[in-house]
Amino acid sequence: MAFDCYCIDFQNKKSKENINKLKQIFPYVKVLPFIQSYYDLSKVVVDSTNTEYVWMLSSKIDYTNFNFDYIPEQFETTQLHTWSCPTQQEGDTFLFHKSFTTQNIKFLRDFKHVNYHTENLDYNNDIEEVNFDLSNVIESLPDNKIPSSQYIRYYETGEEAETFYPSYWEDLKIYLAGKTFYVPRKALQDIRTQLYDYNLLYKIKDNDNKDCFDVIFISNGEPFEQENFNTLQAHIKKHSLKNKLYWVKNVKGRSQAYKEAAKQSNTEYFFAVFAKSIVADTFMFDYTIDRCLSKRHYIFHSRLEELDLEYGTFNINIYNKSLCLDTANSNILDFTLSQPHKVIPIIASTSLLAPDNYTAWKNAFREVSKLILWNKRKPTVETSYRLKKWMATEHKWLARGSKDAKDFVNKCAYDEDKILQTYTWDFCRSKFKSLYPTETFY
Repeated sequence: MAFDCYCIDFQNKKSKENINKLKQIFPYVKVLPFIQSYYDLSKVVVDSTNTEYVWMLSSKIDYTNFNFDYIPEQFETTQLHTWSCPTQQEGDTFLFHKSFTTQNIKFLRDFKHVNYHTENLDYNNDIEEVNFDLSNVIESLPDNKIPSSQYIRYYETGEEAETFYPSYWEDLKIYLAGKTFYVPRKALQDIRTQLYDYNLLYKIKDNDNKDCFDVIFISNGEPFEQENFNTLQAHIKKHSLKNKLYWVKNVKGRSQAYKEAAKQSNTEYFFAVFAKSIVADTFMFDYTIDRCLSKRHYIFHSRLEELDLEYGTFNINIYNKSLCLDTANSNILDFTLSQPHKVIPIIASTSLLAPDNYTAWKNAFREVSKLILWNKRKPTVETSYRLKKWMATEHKWLARGSKDAKDFVNKCAYDEDKILQTYTWDFCRSKFKSLYPTETFY
């Protein structure tokens, strides 16, 4: 027991109590604050020792019943000895030989010979409990306070608690365990919109529980709305899906329709299926939201057969309820893109682009107007390619809508306020009627 002794102080709840107990055993114990990792501290401790071996201990542990008379066997003399609790091999109690720092290693576990001991230690884990739900997945993280080494069990409401012991061997990590995260306070200063903002993450297990969000069918008097609603309803029944299905119809204004869908949804996220979206038979409405990200909308791809294109337009989306209700009612060209969003390159539907002349024209007129404006402001290869496909279509009414959109945007001189008019049904009807007075529209 006559070895030098250092105790690493985590400023945990029982820190002073455990250090005082340790002083009864080692009156000469030197207390060091925890910084960075055990590996960094080990080099300080070993380089400072005057004895052949040195103990490096933790303020998290009550050492009252620990056997400090332990002497390594002859063949174990230069090994690193570490004692841990049963569920965390990388423990908090170390016996270093003075030769430890002569080996050039990058991480503590890379030391040539580590002897792992398991012992049932009285451990003060001191993990703070903080819960979240899908409406505040990042916002509910607490402030970064001392001690920076303290871990937070950040869990989704309803998740059962499990005993967990983080490792302090190297730089502190965020542990991902299904819908529960263990986050060191040190990481909080880096997290802005996602847990991925902190660069050290370790996945313990995947989230195996698929999300089951409400499905909202949104229509506005389209001649084909009932048929397509029936198709969606049959899809859910065919695959025995548990998602609740609702129908929002004839709400004046695009933004207002989305908001009404959000109000009807009983889940924080919901699938929006528009009247012109025919769900793919392979799409099971079971996409699981990444809890590491702040709330956002999710955009799936749709197949546009007439254009031989696949991208996120006239498609199925997952909308975040809170973001929908917070979105402005006007002065936005695209409701979905006006809030944080993520594109999921999965084909969830086929777009019904041209079931009748007016629908075909309107779809092309609205979409091409947006594409031209976006390509003018921030040209990309992707936008240019999509625009080229729209303008080159051989479908009569898609081609007319595309050409009319180009003429309209040029006439507006790319004035966004004027182009915003394409967002409203009434403007599209009036424009179509003025250009094609003998055609039928709804």
